[in-house]
Amino acid sequence: FAQQQEESFAFHRCPSLLEKMLRLWAILVCFLLGVFHATAFVSRPSSRLSVSVSDPAKAWIRANSVTPRSMLPLNAMAIPFPGNSTTTSSPTSIPYGRFDRSASTVAAADQDCILEIDGQRYNLTKWAKAHPGGVKVLHKFHNKDASKAFHAADHSTAAYAMLKDFWIGPVEGATTDGASTMITHQALAGATVGLPPTRSRPRWIQKLFTREDPIGIHKYMGFFALAHFIFRFGQLYFGDPSAGYGTRLGKGPHIGPALCLIPHAVLALSSLIFHTVPKERVVGKPMIWQEYRIHNIAFGIRSVVCTFLAWLSTYHNHAPSFRRLAVVGSCAVALASQITADWGTRNFRASDVESTTATMPYWEGCSLQTQKRFKIFYAYSQFMATLACIAVVNPAWSLSVLLAIQLASLFMTLVRKGIFTSKMYHIGYTITLLMPFAVGMRSNLWMPVGAFPGMMVMGAALFTLRARFRINKYALWLPIYAARIAIGDSIWMPHNVW
Repeated sequence: FAQQQEESFAFHRCPSLLEKMLRLWAILVCFLLGVFHATAFVSRPSSRLSVSVSDPAKAWIRANSVTPRSMLPLNAMAIPFPGNSTTTSSPTSIPYGRFDRSASTVAAADQDCILEIDGQRYNLTKWAKAHPGGVKVLHKFHNKDASKAFHAADHSTAAYAMLKDFWIGPVEGATTDGASTMITHQALAGATVGLPPTRSRPRWIQKLFTREDPIGIHKYMGFFALAHFIFRFGQLYFGDPSAGYGTRLGKGPHIGPALCLIPHAVLALSSLIFHTVPKERVVGKPMIWQEYRIHNIAFGIRSVVCTFLAWLSTYHNHAPSFRRLAVVGSCAVALASQITADWGTRNFRASDVESTTATMPYWEGCSLQTQKRFKIFYAYSQFMATLACIAVVNPAWSLSVLLAIQLASLFMTLVRKGIFTSKMYHIGYTITLLMPFAVGMRSNLWMPVGAFPGMMVMGAALFTLRARFRINKYALWLPIYAARIAIGDSIWMPHNVW
């Protein structure tokens, strides 16, 4: 084994052209598989508007001078037009199968929520669940004047501008004379009447430093995390299969990579400073809500701690005490993350038929078959992520798992800002989920052993038991954790090569 290790070191120091081509091929195949998986068998939407509007509805729009562009999509707003039914339904009923569920692209019929603000009426019925302050405070002012409460809440400029999407007309008998803070539909369309005074800071700075994050700690940690991922995966591709967290090239481990994990943990925890995250999932778009945030924090911290433990074992030359600490600690952290995620689900999930991934919204025109493909791959990747974290061999495995977790939040933020579409989110998220597979393939190119293929087989078996036979999650994982601790490293890749 020592001779094989020395030969591997020599082979690694002077990579041949063939090895470089194999590395490039492995990475390209992973990315192309992600793109193909995301775009294959996608039913293209018709170029025409898929929602038919009856003549009474068109007449209602013309009479109220509201253009479709200034409104939410008709199938999402479900405004009660004259002569139309106000009841909306999901395009498909929710089957019993987990991966056959479809996200709600059409909002269900909810309690009416029409508010009066400065003499204007706004129909917030279909958006009420996305209100960061909760739906109850909006229902409290149904068919009432909410002007005083609205201004007292110190809403942002974006909140004022967003009202135009829900405007349905002026209050009967309302007058605008002498009302300096009157919000009219014309003002919301472009004037500055009723909007908070503009600041001298550039617009990009106002977006970067929000009121909830005045010093930009979350943004700065996000920029660092993104740059750190780029550096580590570049290091992985151009020479070091452990991305700087192992003993490659004979340099030995360094404390610098471990310190670089701290901003990732701060990034995950600093998301709690944002109090405007809606409790319910936003209908129609993959955007952050409170249950998802708890899951993101739990599994993000899991990857950070497991990467640190793998590095710690390497840093102390895999001394038995530190090696056992790494194995036991990684299993304990993985179990704690699952318990924390379940706690978040119990306290923040609005519907028992929803799931953070199984009912994630997709783009318009995405077929149910394509959605099912995404969901199956997402679920399988979750099993692989947990196995990568408790393996405690190559630290780059658990670090690559963190990439998908933290970039998913970035993609959802870009969707909220209108920069990303739902389709771009799912394609981007799929590519990030493929990175742990790229790390495993890169490791096998450096030292061909059966650990990573064995993990893939084990992940498929666990996924099948969970998805098809509905075996309890803890009944699956507790024996795996116990076996990992009891058996040790005998069935895994030799850890002392990292």
